[in-house]
Amino acid sequence: MDVAASYAVTPGGSDFRDVTRVFALASQEMEPGSIVAVDAFSLNDAMTAIEIGDPRLDTGMELETTERLQFDPLTPLLPEEICWIIDRSMAYETEWHASNPLAHTVYTLLYVHYLNDVDPDVLPFLSMINLDPSRPLELITVVLRAYTSGLLKSCNLAWNELSKGSLLDTEDWQSDKSDVSLLEGWPVKAAVARLDAALTWLSTTTKVPPSWQEALKIRLQFRRTILLLLNSTESLTRDHEDFKHLLQSARHSLSIIRAHPCESITSSSPAHAAFDLHIARRLNTFLPVRVIEVPSPEQTCNAYERILNGWEDLAGLSRTYQISTWNQVGLHQSWFSAPGARPAYIRSSAQTLFYDGIQIIQSQPQSWLVGRFFEETIGVSYNVFAQYWGGPGSVSLLELEKRVIHTVIPHIRGLWNNPARRRRFLVKSILDWHMIYDTLCVLVEGLDTTDIDPVTSRTLNQFSKAVVLWRLASIREVILSGFQLELYHPLERPFAYWFAAQVIDVHLGFLDVLLNRMASVVPQDSPSRKEMQFQHVFLLALQAMSMAMFISLIRGLPLNAIFNQWEQLRANLHRRYKWAFQPAYDMFEFNPIVLEPDFTHFLREVQKVQDLGQNQAIVVNAKDRTQKESLRSTTEYFELAQRLLQGLISTDSTGALEGKWGHDRMKLLRGMSETCQELHPYLAASSSDEGDTSRISISALDWTRSFPNIDAFCRP
Repeated sequence: MDVAASYAVTPGGSDFRDVTRVFALASQEMEPGSIVAVDAFSLNDAMTAIEIGDPRLDTGMELETTERLQFDPLTPLLPEEICWIIDRSMAYETEWHASNPLAHTVYTLLYVHYLNDVDPDVLPFLSMINLDPSRPLELITVVLRAYTSGLLKSCNLAWNELSKGSLLDTEDWQSDKSDVSLLEGWPVKAAVARLDAALTWLSTTTKVPPSWQEALKIRLQFRRTILLLLNSTESLTRDHEDFKHLLQSARHSLSIIRAHPCESITSSSPAHAAFDLHIARRLNTFLPVRVIEVPSPEQTCNAYERILNGWEDLAGLSRTYQISTWNQVGLHQSWFSAPGARPAYIRSSAQTLFYDGIQIIQSQPQSWLVGRFFEETIGVSYNVFAQYWGGPGSVSLLELEKRVIHTVIPHIRGLWNNPARRRRFLVKSILDWHMIYDTLCVLVEGLDTTDIDPVTSRTLNQFSKAVVLWRLASIREVILSGFQLELYHPLERPFAYWFAAQVIDVHLGFLDVLLNRMASVVPQDSPSRKEMQFQHVFLLALQAMSMAMFISLIRGLPLNAIFNQWEQLRANLHRRYKWAFQPAYDMFEFNPIVLEPDFTHFLREVQKVQDLGQNQAIVVNAKDRTQKESLRSTTEYFELAQRLLQGLISTDSTGALEGKWGHDRMKLLRGMSETCQELHPYLAASSSDEGDTSRISISALDWTRSFPNIDAFCRP
């Protein structure tokens, strides 16, 4: 009986001992973030530890301590309060474009959910209500209602573009509408008409002070222009001049908004109730509630500026029918921006503009790409090649042309993906380019050249080199983009620079052949030759910089660090460059130009750097091919690179790029030259220690800054 009574009082008995100290001591041997679980412990067991009603899991749960302001959509507001609400909603719109969910950004504006409640047509007795004359209700029912409608329709148009599948949902943007209408079935003209009516009312009313009339009008005009720009993007090639006029108007409005931001309102203002940061708890969404920090007015204007700059690029690209220019612009937009800085909407629109599933640049058939590809790369018409197999579109060339189309389109479109996804597209294209190369080589080898003169025969063989140039550029971009994405372990960085230099060396060899006056088929003074000449100097500079970094990093490591950890490093490099070890290459008749990295050669180079002292000459790959000079130090490498870059800058050489695109390329050259200059203090420090570079702190270099520091030259 006593035992039964004991168990009744304390379930399980009372013979317990405190084991807290035992667990505390045992946990000291565990790694941070690790857990100890019994066998068969599952996710379901972990989830059952969190109950419905726990705000960590139940997004609909509101704590008793949560304070929510009472919101009445017809609460009269001052003009400055309306202006504050508009500016705040603009900030949240930019946050949605920055890949945050609608439920945490645009939908926090409660007027989005109460548009019908502020419709003046269903409030017939508004004029009979005695209101504060400084708070006319038309500011709600006309001005704010029009702006909110325009905001939702703008989001709808952007959502339609983003949902085409060019970018990945939840990776580049958030598509969840939470069952809230974005006015999908409402025509754009109706939204514009509502904004025009609000502008007309502001222009004629005496209920709003003139200064606030202008502030509200400029914001409505900006929304109207943004809406029209979004609606015009799909017809950009047809309405190019109208689009540019709208873009100019948007920039003007934004400059006024930037110069005259709306001041903060008092903490007691009823306008604060217009935003519910936890509205997601009351919406149909699976996302956990997250409060987004509101950007400052300056940050908001900068975000809109990036969108307008993107539209300006699209306007220029809509009149650009050179795929090589598209290729360079795609590279530039990633080289000059931090990862993910370009709005997803702009990146998706660029992909749609280039190829909408039917036409190229909204006007050209897919077959047009084949001729442009060869003519722009080596300056020779595709018809010169195709005539020996029955002409373009013949049965013999059908497979070749199909492969060119299916490689070039994803290659160009992939350049507007986020950096990680872009790198995956480039990796995939490396094999695709070799497929085209192999097909061309097979065709030329099987051709009866008995009646073909040597010049024509040489011309036919040059077509495969055009494909090699694009493939080598893709390999180089894959290697160097790893620095931007911070993929490389410190021991992997020297190899990446060395391998990039090897790839560039092969690329330079092909350019030497194509530019040879005696053997080349590239026409003199053609855009193709002009671009090749630029690339030749540019790649020499890039190769010198890569080799300088390779030597500097090797000398900065402990002696024999590479050799002591080679087994693990070699396994890591195999995984890192797995695209080079694909068995699919065995299926082709012709071997690829550059494939598996030569680890033995790399180790010999490492040993050579370690053996040679600072005062000994180092014969390198990055030698000036005209002077055949041998460089003695990493400082001299960067001096060579700087001389080459300054030569391009001083002659205003931008290859085949002109106008805005040429200006962007010149900006890249200047940034690379500044990078060489910035590295001099580090290299001078290494030289002063009699060859001991271990005192250079590699961690002191900024490996993440986008431009123009140590990694600036990693984006050619």
